[in-house]
Formats: sequence, structure tokens, C-alpha cells
Amino acid sequence: MNKECNNLSISNDLPYEVRSARFIEFFEAYLADSLSHLDREIRAHALEAVLAGGKRIRPLLVYHFAGHGLVSQESTIKASVILELVHLATLIHDDILDGAQIRRNLPSMHEKIGPHAAILLGDALFGYALELASEFPTNRICATVARATRKTCSGEIRQTFARGCADTSLDKYVGFINDKTGELFRASCEIGAYLTGANEPTIRKAGEFGLSLGINYQVFDDLIDAFEKPENSDKSLGSDWGTGKMTLPVILLRAKVSLAEQAELDSLITGTSQDPAQSRERILQLLEKYQVLPSCIRYLEENFGHTNTLLNQFPNESLKNDLRAFLNRFSDKFSNLSILKTSNFLAV
Repeated sequence: MNKECNNLSISNDLPYEVRSARFIEFFEAYLADSLSHLDREIRAHALEAVLAGGKRIRPLLVYHFAGHGLVSQESTIKASVILELVHLATLIHDDILDGAQIRRNLPSMHEKIGPHAAILLGDALFGYALELASEFPTNRICATVARATRKTCSGEIRQTFARGCADTSLDKYVGFINDKTGELFRASCEIGAYLTGANEPTIRKAGEFGLSLGINYQVFDDLIDAFEKPENSDKSLGSDWGTGKMTLPVILLRAKVSLAEQAELDSLITGTSQDPAQSRERILQLLEKYQVLPSCIRYLEENFGHTNTLLNQFPNESLKNDLRAFLNRFSDKFSNLSILKTSNFLAV
């Protein structure tokens, strides 16, 4: 692997942004080097998928929880790479399931190499992540990653089974996203804490924080899918409703509409009425009529408040300061939701 990792030293005295940027710099180098060990036939496609960019949220969570203890920097980066590989494998599969044509301003992998090969590429990344995890001297890392992978797939499967089920409850929706998104966030924080030698209660607390943050992130992503302008996004939008997926905006809307409108909404979600463009336009009209976006924002703010409460329970002040700086990135994005207007999207 990349020998420079052995010389990586990031002083906690440096400003947060400098430390984070330095970690990501070494993470990207290690990630690219790791993929050079893949089989030649898939190496180029894996590199294209993995190095296309991304927020690297999960690696940063590992780093923040591991960065305040006497931890091998290579162990931290290697664990980060493992979790990012799992995440990227799920994205490849998700794009196939959702029929998404764009990912990070580029054609989705299944658009480039076909869905059959893309599925197998995702599987190969899953397998390689577990192979790397098995190289740690303890099976704790491998077990945590394997559990998170299983739960992520389970959540996606349950949500797939629920497609077209217009009466999907808010509790069921939260259960889906707990697993499909929250579990990898949980694993990132738990592994970071574990690498520092933290005790089990602290590791569990780190996991609770990660799970809470993951739920917020998925809710935010679902709101972007519903309300964002296509030209402002680097991925395909509108895929949720087009596949009969019930997300927060439609679940809250269904509780507000009249009985006649509820029947109409159900037919739009289940795909038994009109074409997809007309269905989306009508759903957006109802969302605007019943002012659902403010309700979604309030729901997100309440949950984000819970995430901050969990953050304040950590005793390490340096860790808390880093996590606050990290969460500021999210709160800035969340605040941008308030400027969205449903009427901007009626022509979509």
C-alpha cells in the first residue's frame, strides 16, 4: 500500500479544515493504490467509479473519531477505504435499481458498462472491502463492516418491497433509512472509536451518533430528490416517485390531503395514472398546496437537534469541536432547503 501513509502525521493543533483536507489527500492516494491490486479486467472501471469524486463523509467520520487517540494513521485510512468501498458499491447498485442515469455529473456505471457488469462490479467492491477488513489483526473491523453491509442491503430490500405501497408509514420509512444509510454511518463512527481503544459504551455512543447523522443525511437526500432543480444537482433527480418509493415529503403529504386527493395521490405513486412527468407535476402541485416542504424542514431540524444532543455527550472536547465543525457543513446545506419553492419544479 501507499508507503507515504507511514509518514502521515496530522497535528491536532492545525485548523480543522487543514487537518481534514490533509487526511483526505492521503485517503485518496491510499484508495487509488488499493484499487491497483484488483483484477486487471475490472481495475479501470473500479477506479473510474471510486475516483469520480464524492463527499467522503464516512472516511471523515472514521478520522474524526480515531484522530484524537494514539492510532496508526494507516489503520485509520485503511478502515476509511473499506467503508468507502462498501458505500460506492451500494451507489452502483442503487443507480441500477432507481434507473438513475447520472452520478456525480457523469453517466452512471450501468449506463457505461451495462447493468449486468455493473452489478458484478458492485459485488467485487463489496468483496474487496471485506478482504481488506480481514487483514486487520482483529476480526472486529471485518465483523462491523459485514454487519453494516448486511443491514444496508436489508434496508434497501425492504424499501424495494414497499415500492408502490402508498400507505407506507413514517415509522417504516425511518426503519428503511436506519439500515440503508444509517448503518454505514454508524459503522464509520464505531470503527473510528474502536481504533482509539475506546471502551464499549463509548463505541456504542459513537455508533448512535453516526446512525442519527445518517438518518438526517438520507432525509436531506430525499428532500433534494423531491424539491431540487435538476440543473443544481450532480445526479439524477425524481427517481424516488418514478419507482413508487415513498419518502418523507409524500408520506407527510398523504396525511394532509382530502380523501379524494389521497386516492389520486395513491394512484400517482403506484403508477396506475398518467405518465411519469405528469404524475410528478401533480404531486408537486399537491406538495405546494399543502405546504409540505416547511413540515419536512421542521422534521429534519428536530432530528438534527437530536444529533447535536448526542454529540454533546462525548467527554473529549477536541472530538466535540471537530464534530461540530463537521456538522456545520450539514447545517449549512439544511438551511438552504428553506429557499426551495415547490413551484420552481412544476415544469420538471
